[in-house]
Amino acid sequence: MVTGHTSEGNETIYILDKGDHFESKNISKGKLYEQCSFSSVKDNTIEYYSVKILNRQGYLSNLIKEKLIYKYEGFIEENTNPKRHNILEMQFETSGSYWNSYVLKMEIVSNRDIIWVTKDDGFLRSGVYTSKLSMEKFKEIVDLLNYIDFENLKDEYEVGYSDAATTRLKVTYDNLKVKNISDNGGMGTRGLRKLYDILIDLKLNQQWTKL
Repeated sequence: MVTGHTSEGNETIYILDKGDHFESKNISKGKLYEQCSFSSVKDNTIEYYSVKILNRQGYLSNLIKEKLIYKYEGFIEENTNPKRHNILEMQFETSGSYWNSYVLKMEIVSNRDIIWVTKDDGFLRSGVYTSKLSMEKFKEIVDLLNYIDFENLKDEYEVGYSDAATTRLKVTYDNLKVKNISDNGGMGTRGLRKLYDILIDLKLNQQWTKL
């Protein structure tokens, strides 16, 4: 574990032994999101303590404790008893911000078909694209959704600064139940952030056909 101070605020970096190489992971969220933080390792998990900036007026939270575990190539909130839901459909959308006009809409259904609507993303020309996820990739996404207990996450998250893009997630599951999450700033939970990263990376690791 390495701790220090940078222009982005206090940072805590963990060095992971991957067997044939080492890998570093920054678990701090930055000065725009938390005023201070510290952590310790206990029983193969990280106890992460922080004081968060709650809104644009600068109100601060009480000391918050998170228990983090290394899963899905990152540190996310530990869930010792994840439920298993039948995921029927997932819709994922990012809005542009003042600093970034990138817009993405994505829909994944249970037969692994995926539709991607993109605009000004600097990767593909604006339009509608389709692909089919592998069984392994679809399982990874569904397993992560279940592990982060999406059903019991808050409906809305918001960062304490302006001009942030908003990420929206809609999950249809089980007997047509629906969970909607609006995440201003995309910082709702560590598990959600990991899910967003996996979904956004699909543009790089899938074969897309323009409709």
